[in-house]
Amino acid sequence: MTKTTMPTSQSQDPEELVDTIDSFCASTSTSTSTSTSTSTSTTRRIQFDPVDFLNHHFQTESSLLTALPTLRTTLSKRISTLDDSISSTIQKQSDCAHATLQDVTLAKQSVLSLQERIQTVQEKARISEQTVQEITKEMKRLDYAKKHLSKTITALKRLHMLLYAVRQLNYAVRICDPPDYHSAANLVGAVQLLLGHFRGYMESVEKMRMLNEDVENMRMELKEGIVFVFRVAAFGSVKALEMTDGSGVSGGVGIAGVGVDNDNANDKSKQWSEKIMIPLPPSCLKDACHVMEALGQTKQREFMDLFCRDHLEPYVQLFHPMNNTSASTGSSSSSSGGGGASQMTSPIVKPSLKMVVATGEEKEDVSCANPNPASLDQVERRYGWYRRMLRELDEVFPNVFPRHWNMEYYMTCAFLRTSRKHLLLLFSEKEGGGVGDKAVLLRDRDCENVTVLLKALQKTILFEKEMTAWLQRECGAQFQDSGGSGGGGGSGGVEDAPREREDETKRNGGLGGMPQETIGIQSQDGTLWKSSSGSGSREAVDNRMESSNPQTTIEDDAPPVVFLPPLIGMASSAFENFMGPYIALEEQNMEDQLKEAASDSTVDTRGELPVLISSTNLFLYIKNSITRCTTLTKRKTLFSLYRAFQRILKKYSKVLLSKYPSALSGPAAAIGGLGISGLTAGGSSSSGIKDIYRIPKGDETLICHVIDTCEYCTETVEALQDLIIDKIDEKFKSKIDMSAEEEAFHDVTAKGIRVLVSGLVHRTDQAFKGMYNINWSALDVVGEESAYVRAMHTEVQPFVLEVKSILPSSYFRNFCDQFAMFFTTAFFNTITRQKRISESGTQQLLLDVYNLKTLLLRLPVLDKSDPSSPGKSPKAQVGSSIAPAVYTKMVTKQFQHIETLLKLVGTPSNLLLDVFKVQWHEGTASDLQTVMTLKGMKRNDQAAMLEKFGVDPIVAMKSTANINDNLQSLQDRSSDVAAKVNNDLIQMREKVERFRGAFR
Repeated sequence: MTKTTMPTSQSQDPEELVDTIDSFCASTSTSTSTSTSTSTSTTRRIQFDPVDFLNHHFQTESSLLTALPTLRTTLSKRISTLDDSISSTIQKQSDCAHATLQDVTLAKQSVLSLQERIQTVQEKARISEQTVQEITKEMKRLDYAKKHLSKTITALKRLHMLLYAVRQLNYAVRICDPPDYHSAANLVGAVQLLLGHFRGYMESVEKMRMLNEDVENMRMELKEGIVFVFRVAAFGSVKALEMTDGSGVSGGVGIAGVGVDNDNANDKSKQWSEKIMIPLPPSCLKDACHVMEALGQTKQREFMDLFCRDHLEPYVQLFHPMNNTSASTGSSSSSSGGGGASQMTSPIVKPSLKMVVATGEEKEDVSCANPNPASLDQVERRYGWYRRMLRELDEVFPNVFPRHWNMEYYMTCAFLRTSRKHLLLLFSEKEGGGVGDKAVLLRDRDCENVTVLLKALQKTILFEKEMTAWLQRECGAQFQDSGGSGGGGGSGGVEDAPREREDETKRNGGLGGMPQETIGIQSQDGTLWKSSSGSGSREAVDNRMESSNPQTTIEDDAPPVVFLPPLIGMASSAFENFMGPYIALEEQNMEDQLKEAASDSTVDTRGELPVLISSTNLFLYIKNSITRCTTLTKRKTLFSLYRAFQRILKKYSKVLLSKYPSALSGPAAAIGGLGISGLTAGGSSSSGIKDIYRIPKGDETLICHVIDTCEYCTETVEALQDLIIDKIDEKFKSKIDMSAEEEAFHDVTAKGIRVLVSGLVHRTDQAFKGMYNINWSALDVVGEESAYVRAMHTEVQPFVLEVKSILPSSYFRNFCDQFAMFFTTAFFNTITRQKRISESGTQQLLLDVYNLKTLLLRLPVLDKSDPSSPGKSPKAQVGSSIAPAVYTKMVTKQFQHIETLLKLVGTPSNLLLDVFKVQWHEGTASDLQTVMTLKGMKRNDQAAMLEKFGVDPIVAMKSTANINDNLQSLQDRSSDVAAKVNNDLIQMREKVERFRGAFR
């Protein structure tokens, strides 16, 4: 049980103790009132225990007995005080109970009175509402009557206006000869608008239904009549009647994807035969266009499509590949038969990639080798035909079509789409009906002729540009921004446009060049709105224009601005998937340059680095090739050309790689009698040298030029990638990556550095042989640097100076690092091959090491200020600059390893183990055994030393025997190799002497 914490003083005041009991009881009652759910144990813990209270405040029985009378008196007084307070409180409460009861009764009476008042007000409000409704009942009835009467009067007025308008329209269409199109243009829209108010009565009221059918018949007659008068104006009445009968429709070849509706052609032939008309004046034709516009956009689109079809039908008959199979058959047979012999005898002329720039409107060349007008080499005849057709249309229909129709644009679109279909047939493998229903191939014979292909593509692009400029200049057309994907006259960015337009043709009922959802009309204040589809009226267009500009009327010279899809690429995109011969020719030209580059080592010194001129010529050709291609297209063809560039650049990296000397093999692949495995054994492999190369005198310059060329190619390839990304269409930008080509040139550069390092070390081969052949065990005098050191100076300094003068600083630094690593490793392994080195030999080698260390430390800063000479000290041949700290640290570490080995070899045998542990911290038992072997210690002494080093005695004896045997076999093999080389040299000298003797 938890005890209550209270003060524990021996002399407690009775009043304080009672106050403590009161405060505990008050806190207990507060916690009990705030807690709603407490357990029994918790309730017991908070109860007051008088025994614990007394034991806690009175530690001894005597103190309790002493204070008990006073405490009892105090408690009695406190109880009496509490009894008096309770009694007075109860008395006061009984006095106030009667007043409280009276207040509650009064409040209830007030609430009942308020409820009665509310009910009285609600009843009066209900009675007032009934009175008002009775007063206004007659007024509402009169209002309803007035409203219905107004609607009836309005309907009668509209019906009267409708009947009057229908009569006027009937007069203008059926009675007037020729029809009054000027009046009909306004009446069609008005009638259509008035009919809209009676749509709900068409089924229930017979006369309204008949009236609506009569209006629809007049609309159909207007449309057919306008088509007929336009055909009469363009082709004459006889031809117009033939076209109305359907006899003039060419065999199923459509222009814009919509055929002529000939369901009622026979019924109408008699009607039109009775109206053999003379061509109407342009003013009447212009009014007819307004009527067609009032008939709605669907009728207008059908009319424009039919107009384009009628005027392009001669073009289809003349230039469709299927209609010219006879000409193509004759030409193809001659090319495959007799033409084959002529091709064999005639010289092969390499196609030219030069662009033919048109200086004006070129005349049609009728004296061409290929008589087929639909062939690729006759493509200019197509565009000449269209130019003549446009001139004829301008003469027949001057200022007839409203400017916002953009009739010339849609005619050009239809022509270009038709031309694209023809060109695709010329590239395809499809067959068509020829003479005698014999299937012939529609593919053009010049599809693989690059000259004809490029000329046809260029003529097509120039025509698209010409039409775009003409429409902007003469017709005020404004084209949508192509987003930069097809600039420069190419077909980039619009290759998919013809397919999209054909889909739009099917959706829009035939006029594929008029995508209603994408053409926005902009008023003069910049407000954009779209032409509504369906049965729109000319007045609706006028109202829209007037709402944006009150001063704009249909006769004003401020038509709405229509942003049209671009023409460029609409026909030229047909070439996009068939430019393989062009790509092959470009690649073949670059292949020819690679063949010349394989044998050409001419250096171009005009830039920052001296590079092979073949690289500058190759990249110049690539740049010109990109310029030629982007003039034509920036999409798939440019991407295919980029793939060709990748292949050529990888081949060029192999051409540069072939200019390096071949790796040596056999006995020649050794330096100082050691092969590559012996040279790099125990050394660092960071140099990556795996082969030995021999560089003839002067060839190091060519290798440096190849490395510079690779550096130039790497930088130029990166710029080439950026150029292609900037030029090519957005669809292909993410696919452009030439990092593999850059990596190929980096690999060639890395191998070039290794070849230079290996070649320079190979030039010190005689010096290493001289070093190995010295009897270091018998050397007893220490002099100046050895002869092999001077020989190394003679070979290294001119080579390094030449390399430094050509290579970039970063590559030269890499060359110095690799050479220092490879040279020091070879020098260390040559020392370990010695049988024994005396103390004097050790001192001489330390002097040579110091000399070579000084040479290597000054390699990065060698200068040509003083001519190199074998007899001069290295200090007289170097500049005053300081080598890089990293290089200095690496060279110092390598030579410190060699110096440690030589110092240990010169250490007395009794101190060798202690000095070895101090100077060669990371040395192993094998390293210790190598030192003992060079000292010439006996096998038993070596075993004992190894045992002290911590090696098992039996293992130590075996290892000493193995190392000595291996060393002996290595020396024997080296002697055999040297003897074989000497024998070969002797035989070669004998052959030379015999050769000279024969000439004497």
